[in-house]
Amino acid sequence: MRRAAVLGKGALAVHACEVIAALPDTVLDTVIPNADEPAWDDSLSEHVARRWPEVRILASGDWRDLEPGRCALVFSVLYDKIIGPGLIDATETIINCHPGRLPEYRGARPVNWALHNGESLHGITIHAMDTGIDTGPVLAEAHFTIWPDTDEVRDVWNRTMRYGRALISDTLPRLGRIIPRPQDETRAVTHYLRDNHQLGDRSDWTRAMSRQP
Repeated sequence: MRRAAVLGKGALAVHACEVIAALPDTVLDTVIPNADEPAWDDSLSEHVARRWPEVRILASGDWRDLEPGRCALVFSVLYDKIIGPGLIDATETIINCHPGRLPEYRGARPVNWALHNGESLHGITIHAMDTGIDTGPVLAEAHFTIWPDTDEVRDVWNRTMRYGRALISDTLPRLGRIIPRPQDETRAVTHYLRDNHQLGDRSDWTRAMSRQP
């Protein structure tokens, strides 16, 4: 049996745990919830404690507490820290679920940036991890229409999560048969948290909230 770990937050990470636990010859071994779990989403730590009391929960939220090589599969789902080479190099399969299209929307807050840029298409991507920020080869992706004139960040985020559930369900059972596709660096754009002030009225869940004093 291969051991698996899930790092991240919310209902999407909970769904990833459910899919992994149902995989043949795989056992969910460790969960690392974000240290600050959002009150507006499902609690990954509470769900896992109820559903699989035998699963180890590392409440520190720190990937460094996962022993390198312990888990053959590590899945980052909306995890809030950059995972370093110590874990990446020691893990047979380490992947990330990124709530944006790649390589155009690497980094922080891809939903906000897509709406800020007036995009008509958004997406969610599962990619192999390397030491860059969302730079690893793509394993699977889902693209869908968005409407910047009427969509709020909250609308597109919720749509992204719905597509993400299906993408995780479809991809994880096929991981061993997927040929990774390198990203096109000529199209790459990375957004950093330090750039959030440029988002204007797309900085919050809705434009009305962004305008509040």
